[in-house]
Amino acid sequence: MKNISVYNNLLISKETIKNCDTIIYYWPKDKLEATFQLMNIISSFPVDTEIFIVGHNASGVKSAPLIFQKWIKLDKVDNAKHSILFSGFIKKNIVFILEDFFKTHVWRDLIIKSLPGVFGHKKIDTGSKLLASTFSNKITGTVLDIGCGTGFLSASLLYFSPNAILTLVDNDMSSLKCSQFTLDANKLKGDVVCSDLYSNVFQKFDLIISNPPFHNDLKIDFNIIEKMICCSRKYLTLRGELRFVTNNFLNFNILLKRFFKKFYILKKTSKYKVYQAFL
Repeated sequence: MKNISVYNNLLISKETIKNCDTIIYYWPKDKLEATFQLMNIISSFPVDTEIFIVGHNASGVKSAPLIFQKWIKLDKVDNAKHSILFSGFIKKNIVFILEDFFKTHVWRDLIIKSLPGVFGHKKIDTGSKLLASTFSNKITGTVLDIGCGTGFLSASLLYFSPNAILTLVDNDMSSLKCSQFTLDANKLKGDVVCSDLYSNVFQKFDLIISNPPFHNDLKIDFNIIEKMICCSRKYLTLRGELRFVTNNFLNFNILLKRFFKKFYILKKTSKYKVYQAFL
C-alpha cells in the first residue's frame, strides 16, 4: 500500500498530521483511554475537520456523542455485528495538557503515576501488590520487568532493593511514559524500553518479574503469559528466576514444569497467587 505512514508515539503533533484532513478512530475498551486519546487528537486538528468513530458496543462507544458534545457534533451512521459507527465534525478547539490526565497513587511512600488505559490507572492492582509483597533486600543483580505498566513493580522492588539494576519493558507508549514518570517522581533509576515481550531484549537477567495480562482487548487470551514463560529461559542467567502473579483460577503448573527445574507458589490469597520458578 502506498502513501501510508505509521507512527508509534504517545501523542500526535501538528507535524505528524500535516497532510491529514480526516480522522478515523477505533474506540478502545476503556472510555477514559478513549477520552485521553481523542482529546489529544482533536487538539491538533482545525475546526470543521471530519471525524469517524467506530467501536464495539461493549466498549462504551455509545457514550461518545455525550462525552464529546462540547467539541464534536456526532451522529450515528450505522450499526452492525455488535459495533457502531459515528461521524461528525470538530466544532470547537481544545487545549490538550498531558499532565491533566495523570493520576497519582501512593504506596509505601512511593509515588505511582498513571494515564488512562494503563493497567492500574484507577487504583494499584491487588495482584501487583501481592507480588510486590514478596520483594526484599535479598534481591540483587539484574531484573527485567515485563509489561511494566505504571512502573509500580519496578519502583516497589527498588524500594526494598535499591541496588538492583532494572529494565522495564512494555509495548504500550502510555505505559512507558508512566513508568518513566514513576521512576523520576521517586528519584529511581531504570532503563525503560519499548518491547513486545522479549522482542527488544538482548541480555540475560537474574530475575524476571511480571503481572502479565490474560486479556486482549475484550477477549481472554493466554498467549502473552504462555510466551513469557516459554521464552524466559533464553533471557535468564544460569540460576535465574521467573516470578509472576496471576489469578487463582489460572494454572500454569504443566507449562512451568516443562521449562523449569523447579517452581513454587510463593504466596497466595483468595484471588491471586505468585509463581516462583528456577532454571
